[in-house]
Amino acid sequence: MDVLYSAGQATASDIHQRIPDSPSYSAVRALLKKLMDKGHVVHHRDGPRYVYTPVLPKDDAQKGAVSRLLDTFFSGSAKDAVVNLLGSKPLTGDDIDEIEEALKRLRSTRSTKGKRNA
Repeated sequence: MDVLYSAGQATASDIHQRIPDSPSYSAVRALLKKLMDKGHVVHHRDGPRYVYTPVLPKDDAQKGAVSRLLDTFFSGSAKDAVVNLLGSKPLTGDDIDEIEEALKRLRSTRSTKGKRNA
């Protein structure tokens, strides 16, 4: 899907060539068929080739994937997922500063919305 999202559309051959340490061409085709069966990808004919395109915009697909991840592993809790992610790999000081800034923006946005609703 990363290849399709970055290219917009691609043939099985294009995808096979762009995947580092790619599985066989047949495996790529089988995966594309599964993605089509699940409704994630559509294709059209371009001469003898099939050209594959993602169905959902990347942002929508990411939101759906994150939602499924939260439901599957964290009982729907974003807080538990964030705490788990923060402890999973070492963070640099810059990483921590960026996270703190994002939290400040989130807190500021929430407090502004709360004042409007009051």
